[in-house]
Amino acid sequence: MLMSLKIEDLYLPDRKKTGSLWAGTSGSGKTTAVISTLRQAILLPTFGEKHRFVIVDPKVQAGDYDLLADPITDLDKVVKSMSENRVTLYWPYYDTFDSKEMELDVSVIVNEMFNLADMDPESSFTFVLDEASIIITPNTVPPALKRLSVQGRAKRIIPHYISQRPMTNRWLDANMTNLFLFRTLPVDSDNLTKRYGIDFVQTDERIREKPYSFVRFNLESASLKAYNPVPLPKKLPRPKKKRQNLFQRFSPF
Repeated sequence: MLMSLKIEDLYLPDRKKTGSLWAGTSGSGKTTAVISTLRQAILLPTFGEKHRFVIVDPKVQAGDYDLLADPITDLDKVVKSMSENRVTLYWPYYDTFDSKEMELDVSVIVNEMFNLADMDPESSFTFVLDEASIIITPNTVPPALKRLSVQGRAKRIIPHYISQRPMTNRWLDANMTNLFLFRTLPVDSDNLTKRYGIDFVQTDERIREKPYSFVRFNLESASLKAYNPVPLPKKLPRPKKKRQNLFQRFSPF
C-alpha cells in the first residue's frame, strides 16, 4: 500500500528527528519530491514565523529550487537573508566542483544557523543540501555537518541531504533518521541490501513499476514504507514586503 508523506513529520524539528537522506538517479523524482514537500512546509503555519528554510543548490538549475525563492549567489547576502527571510536559496557558482570550496561555504551557513539559534531559542531551521555527495564520502563527513548531526537536534536544526546515489557513511547511518530511496542503480540496490539486511533489489523493482514513487527506510527502526509520487511543485508567491529581521544582534557600544 502506497502512502502520502506527512509534511510536519518530515521537516518540522521536534528535538527527536536527526535528519534525512534522499537518493535517486537523475529523473527519478527525488528533487521534485523535495521541492514540492518543501513548498507545502513553507506555507504551513504550524512551522511558525521563526522557522527558516535554508537551501544550498550547487546545480544552479532554473526551474528547481528557485520555485521557492529567488536565488542568491553572494555568501554574505545569504547569511543576511537567513535572518530576514523565511526561505533562503544559495546558488554557489564554482569553476569546478571543488569539494573544499563547497565545504567552506556550507561551514559558514551551518555556523550561522547555530548563531541564530543561540540568539533566539524559539527559532528553528530546515537545512537542505543538494549534491551532498560532493563533500560527503563513505569515509568523510565535514566537521560542520558532524556538528549539525550531533548538536543540531537540540537547536531545532534538521538537515536533509540530497544525492544521486545513496551515501553509505557510518557516521550518517548513526546520526540520520530516514533514508528516502527513489529509483537507484542495481549496484546500489545490492550494496544497500548487504548493508541493511533489507531486500532493496526487490524494493527498487517495485519503485520502477510506478514511476516517481519511493520508499522511506527508517534507519532507527529498520522499517520500510512505500509512498506515492509527489505532485509537481508550483512557483511559490514571493512576499511583497521584506520580512522583518527577527534576530537582533546587540552591540555593547
